[in-house]
Parts: sequence; C-alpha cells; structure tokens
Amino acid sequence: MLLFLETVNIIAILLMLFILAVILRQQPSKTQTAFVLYNVFTIVFVMGIHLELIHSDTVGEALAGLCVQYVGQAGLLMSLLWFVSEFVKFFIPVWIYVLYAICDTFVIVGIFTAQKHHFFYSSMKILTDGMYNRIEVGHGILWHLHFIFLFSIVLIILFLCAVRYKKSTAIQKKRIMYIAIGIGTLSGTLALKTAGLFGSYNPIVIAMTFAMFCMMMAIVRYSYFGSLHAAVDNAFNHGNEGLVILDSDDIIVFVNNRMAKLFPDIHKGATINGCQELMELMKKESNEHLIQRNGTFYELRIEDIIEQGEKNGRMLWFVDQTQALLTMQKLKEADEAKTQFLMRVSHELRTPMNTMLGMNEMILRESKEEEIKNYAKEVASAGAHMMLLIDEVLNASRLESGTLVLTKSPYQISEVIAEAEKLMRSQAEKKGLTFITELDNSLMDVNKFQIGDSAYILLMLTNLLSNAIKYTDSGFVALKAETRIKAENNQLILSVSDSGIGIQEDEQKQIFENFGRGSNTGSKDGMGLGLAIVKKLIEAMGGIITVKSTLGKGSVFTVSLALEEASKEEVAVWKKKEQKNKEHETHKKMPNFPDFHANIILVADDNEHNLMVLKHLLKRTKAVIETVTDGSAAVKACTLKKYDLILLDHMMPRMDGITTFHKIKQDTTGKNQDTKIIALTANAGKEAEQMYLAEGFAGYLAKPVDPEKLEQLLACCLSSKNDWLDKLEHNGIHTHEGLRYADMDAAFYHELLTFFAKQQEKQQQELDHIRQNIIRQNDVWAVENNSLWNEWIVCCHKLKGEAKGIGALVLSEYFYQMELAGKTRNREKIEEIYLSAIEEWKKAVDGIYCR
Repeated sequence: MLLFLETVNIIAILLMLFILAVILRQQPSKTQTAFVLYNVFTIVFVMGIHLELIHSDTVGEALAGLCVQYVGQAGLLMSLLWFVSEFVKFFIPVWIYVLYAICDTFVIVGIFTAQKHHFFYSSMKILTDGMYNRIEVGHGILWHLHFIFLFSIVLIILFLCAVRYKKSTAIQKKRIMYIAIGIGTLSGTLALKTAGLFGSYNPIVIAMTFAMFCMMMAIVRYSYFGSLHAAVDNAFNHGNEGLVILDSDDIIVFVNNRMAKLFPDIHKGATINGCQELMELMKKESNEHLIQRNGTFYELRIEDIIEQGEKNGRMLWFVDQTQALLTMQKLKEADEAKTQFLMRVSHELRTPMNTMLGMNEMILRESKEEEIKNYAKEVASAGAHMMLLIDEVLNASRLESGTLVLTKSPYQISEVIAEAEKLMRSQAEKKGLTFITELDNSLMDVNKFQIGDSAYILLMLTNLLSNAIKYTDSGFVALKAETRIKAENNQLILSVSDSGIGIQEDEQKQIFENFGRGSNTGSKDGMGLGLAIVKKLIEAMGGIITVKSTLGKGSVFTVSLALEEASKEEVAVWKKKEQKNKEHETHKKMPNFPDFHANIILVADDNEHNLMVLKHLLKRTKAVIETVTDGSAAVKACTLKKYDLILLDHMMPRMDGITTFHKIKQDTTGKNQDTKIIALTANAGKEAEQMYLAEGFAGYLAKPVDPEKLEQLLACCLSSKNDWLDKLEHNGIHTHEGLRYADMDAAFYHELLTFFAKQQEKQQQELDHIRQNIIRQNDVWAVENNSLWNEWIVCCHKLKGEAKGIGALVLSEYFYQMELAGKTRNREKIEEIYLSAIEEWKKAVDGIYCR
C-alpha cells in the first residue's frame, strides 16, 4: 500500500510538471500565471503529503510534512481562486485576497507552532499499526475556522464555474465541466476526510491526482491556452501594425504598443463599444476600412479567432497601407495616361481621315469617269476599315477609363441576330464558309421585346463573328441565341462557334487581354483588341463570356446576359420609330435643298483642310458658307451678322468650341443668341454626344463627317424648313431633345407630336379617374389596394416616357414625381403636383396645335 501511495504522489507531481511545461512554453498571461502558481503550490502540497507518508516515525517528523502541506494548500487555493476568476471573467475585489492572506498567515503560524499550543491541533500522536506510520491529530478551534474558510473558497469557485457555464460555448462548457469535476472531487474528499470516513489515512493525494488529470483534460484536450490566449501572448508588440484582441464578449484583452499610440484611449479590460471611432470604422464595408493617423494610412482587417470550429474572439489588425496606396495611385495615373494617350491618338487620326474621306466623297459625287469612281470606292472601303480600327482603339480606351456610356432601349434580339448575319455572312461566304444561325422559338415572338443596348450587343457579336471568320479557312461559322433560367432569372445565351484553327489551352485567358493574340494566328491582320473590347463590353452589361476551344478543331465563345423585357409603352414608341426608319431606308434619295440658298452657315475650325471638306460637302445645299479659324473670330463674326446655323469645332486653340458656344449664347447684344449651334468633334461616341447636348448644342457631328448625317442635321436645324420647331420651345417643348429621340428625323418628330396631342384628352381622363378612386378610399384600403396604386404607377410611367420622347422635359419630370409618389403611397404629394402637371400638359398640347 505504501508503494502504491508513493507511486500516486510521483504521478501527481509528473502531471503537474507536464502542465507547467505546456504553459511555460508560452509567454504567460494573467490566467496562465495564476495557473502556474496553482501548479507550483500544488507540487509543494503533494511533496508535503509525500514527506508525511515516508517520514512519520515521530510527531516532529510528521508535523514537518504537515507544515509543507499547509504552505502548499494556502498558495494553491489562492492561485486556484485567481485562475477561476480570470477564466470566468469575474472580478474579485483585492480585499478578499488580503483577507485570505491574513487567514492563511494565522493557519501557517498555527501549524508551525502546533506543538506549543492546542488551538490548531488539540492532540497529536503517531500510529504504527496498519499499512504505514502516520500521525493522528485532534482538531482545535483554529483548525475548524480554517476548514470553514477553506470550504467557502471551494464553494465560491464552484459557484463561479456554474455561473459561467450558462453563458459559455460548447467547448468552454466542456472545459468548465472538467475543472468543476476535479475541484468538486477534491473538496468532496476533504469533506469525507474531515467527517472521519477514512480514519487516520489521508486519501487527498489520490483526489489531487484526479483533479490534476481533469485540469490536464481541460487545458490540453480542449486547448484552453491554445487559441485566444495564445494569440494574446504571442502577438507582436512591436512593428508597424496595430493590434487589438477581443474576447467573445468584445472585451479588450490585448493592446500592442503601436495600437496604444494610434488610439491612446483604448485600454485593456474595457469594452470595444466604448471607442466610437473604431466602432464606426468596423461597421463600414471592408473596402472602406481606412483610417489616417499622422500622414500614415492604416487598413483595418478583422480576423475571427476560431477555436475547435467555434468563434471565440476577434483580432483587429491595423496594417500600414501608405506605400501600397501610393503604388496604386502611381499605377492608376499610369493607366490613365495610357488611356488618354490612346484617346488622343484616335482623336488625332480622325482629323486627317476627315480630309481623306471627305475629298474622296467629292470625287464620288462629281467624277464622270467610272474608273475614277471605282478607285474612289476602294479608298472609301479602306477608309471605313481604318475607321473601324480607330474605333477599336477608342472603345478600348473608353472601357479602360470607365467612360463608355451604355443606353437601354427596346430591341428584338432576332433583329440584332439578323443584322449581324447581314453584316458578316458575305465575309464568310467570300472565304467559302457556311454561315449558320440558330434562334430559340421564344426569341422569335414578334410581340416580345427586350431592353438593353442593342448597338453594343451588335458590336460584340460582329467582333466575335469577325474573329471566327478570320481564323477559319474551311468549314463553318455559327451564331446561336437561346434563353435559359438561372437562379430564377432569365438569361440570354449568345454563342459564336467555328471550325477554325482553335486556341491553345494556356492562351485562352490571354486572348481577352488588350493586344493579346494566340501564338498560332500567324500573319492574320488585327491589333488584338477585338476580344478585349468584347469582354469588357459584356462585363459592363453585367454579363460573362467563356471560351472552349480545341487546337485544330475550332472554338466556341459563349456570352451570358440578363434578359430584360421592355414595357408596352417603351415598345409602342420604338415600333413607331422603327417603322419610320424602315420607310426612310426604303425611300432614301439624295435630298434636295432648294430653300437653303438664302441661309448663311458659319463654320469654325482651326484646320484648313476640315474647312475645305465642309465647304465642298455643303456645296449642293446651296447655302452660303462662311469660315473662321478660331473661337475668337467666331464670337466676333456673331456680333456682326445673324447666321442661320453655326458649326463649331471643339478642339480649337486659345478658345475651344464649348467656350465659344457659351460666349455666343451669353452675348445679350449679339445677333445669334437663338441660332442653333452644332458641335464638330473627333470625340466620337454616345458619351461625347450627351456631353455636347448637355452643354446646350443643338446637335453633334463626329469626324470624319458623314455626308448624309450632315445634310439630315441641316434639314432639321435650318429655319427655312423648320420654323415650327422654334414655336414649340415657348410651350415647354425642347425640340432638340425631341428631334434626338426621333433620330433627327423632322417628319417623324412631327408625327410623334401629333399623336401625343391627340391622345391627351383620353389619357387625362384615365389619369384623373384613377386619382379620384385613390382619393375616395379610406387610408387603410388605399394603402393595401396594390392594384389601384399599380394602375397609377403604370399610367404615370407611360406618360413620363411619352412626354420625354417629344422633348417636354418639365412635363416628364412632373409625371416622374407622381410615379414616385405612387410608389410611396403619398396621396398628398400627388395632389400637390397634379394641377401643375395638368397645366404643363395643356400648355404643351396647345403649342403643338398652334405650331
């Protein structure tokens, strides 16, 4: 038996040394320090028991072992109380520890002087019967007071564990359970020993060994010091990064030196909620987690501390990103410089192209020799190809800079497919290729229309088809369109396939980069911008493009776009415009301008070649053409003479076209405040057109100037044929906006105005009927009756579009505001706007009938 008890003592000491080694491998925190002290005093306690076990031949020898036990016991209970309080995050006042220290002092003095008084032990004797020599003691009053105090400490520890258990995670509960079982077993054994159940034998060391085993399970098996506190203890306290570590309750458990300098008000033990600036930063999106301190930019990065698969705290890192931001800024500036360079190159190329194609047009018009005309046609074809290349560079630069403007309007994908086939079939057939088109039945419904930018969808398809034809020498090129449902949303799937040379697998990503081409393209012409433009266009439209290719067998490019349906109102206007366009194409003839001989047109451009081209292109209009070479001369000329139309180049030295425009319009004593002014520019594209119209220009012409577009614009703007347009301006109708929506077709615009006026009475009655129904119903019914409100919203939406379509912008805004009021069920707002809207409506219609 003696050998067994000695073995248990040794095992207990070894267990404590093992746990001590685990903890000392790390920099100890408060919790770990408390546990280290607990282990040290437990070792002292067990060594005392061991001394009592092997040296109890006399009372003095046995008492020496008891003295060592009580010294260890005093320290281990105080350390255990500290450890548990830190573990459960329960603050124990200092005075309790002071009281405990005073009591322990009395106990230790009492045990060390026990042979001289009877307050601690009333009697002591050595028993030699049984398994081994041992001391038997009688308990004095001081011992009983000590036992009551000791047991109260144990109960407090168990109570703290029970309180924390309810608020803990699953892993923490397992730790607490092991700790509570170990301490409970130890305290129960003490109670049974005191009750005399074990007689003169002392089983405490067995209970202590079991308690240490439970502690080991809590710490090693469930790695109490392996995550949260390991992160605290091993966190870098120096360097450029600030660090705050929070526990699962958002209490600050660690602040490193850098963080203390950045946020002096942050303190360990406080809650993070107390730092308002940090809380606001944490609520922002991850891409906005930047804060500046003393000229240095720090990025907040939040990392969860994961323990056994569960979140048990957070680390807030403040990483110095100053250098990274400077690098990004330099890269951005370099990218912008590249984009500006490309835009400048394409702009500068358009100026000589304007001269070349303009003069070539005059040869086609005036030459009597067929052979010369054939030469000129070849020049025109080559010029058109050159313009496509210039547009590729321009589109690439716009997409890079984010300035490309996408517009949404009704279209039919079947028409876009047909147009792409019309443009590309002849190229395929010239190479002996079979051109195949496939279209889902759902996309062939003539009554269904989509909404989107059909012009850019067509550009994307023609680029893909052009590539397919270019790299296919025999076989086929196929264009397919279908619909699919993905995540409850309709998707438009467009694919272009071929039986061409194919693309190597490792180059299939490279081909979508600017100037990226496959290594097997050989001498095929092209700059390698087509697919890069296609990819960026598709991404700008919210879609994706993929490629599957087998070298030597062909490729399949698949595009996926969201399929949006156009409203009936939008489709009605589109159909009217489309019909007019078809009629215009069918009966297109060279316009005759007999009335323009009396009109005077001023053209301002710093390039003499451009002036020469415009004069020749305008020759058959019979209008009087005057030219100046800068903006100042244009402003001066406008003070001297009334012009019927002014064409201003944008990029003129000293005073550019926009500045010249505003000076002419702002000159109250001048003669051309009301004269329409057209912008001439090499800045092609929708965004350029919108910019000029927003400035107030009546129209816009891109260089090289398209002769037909030039003459159509003159037909719309010159007063000899369009006096009625000026009259509409006084009735709230911006005719230049209306003409733009009518594709600058004055006759079609006339029809739109007439249709708008004829429908006014019927539409007003319908709108008023819905309004009256809304007003008559009680508040609850009106709010809950979605169908009535939906009628109002749909009606206002339709009227908004129709008003905007004729240029009645103020009226359109009224309908838009009433539409928004309908969406928010705001009857008061509707009543506030309604009468003004009706008055503006009547004013516009009166202007149309009186034109």
